[in-house]
Amino acid sequence: MAQIVWNKRASKQLADLQNYLQQEFGEKVAQTFTYRIFQFLELLVKYPQIGTLESPEKDIRGFLLHRHTTILYKQKEETIYILALFDNRQNPQKKTI
Repeated sequence: MAQIVWNKRASKQLADLQNYLQQEFGEKVAQTFTYRIFQFLELLVKYPQIGTLESPEKDIRGFLLHRHTTILYKQKEETIYILALFDNRQNPQKKTI
């Protein structure tokens, strides 16, 4: 079974996003979004190739968590590295990892 590892960038982006959601929309919305992320991670452990190939040369995959947020990750052997949470409202050129 695969192991999930969050890098510093992704961890900070998750914390910032949770704080934003809590301040702007309330605790329930922030909790629901966090729950959705962890549901996805459970699915990702079972099916690591579930996301679309975002960067073929780097083998980076992405999965749309919400219409505004894509999670970017990479699998190496039995470890899945969460690289970033990307805001889809940004310029797609900023999606480089």
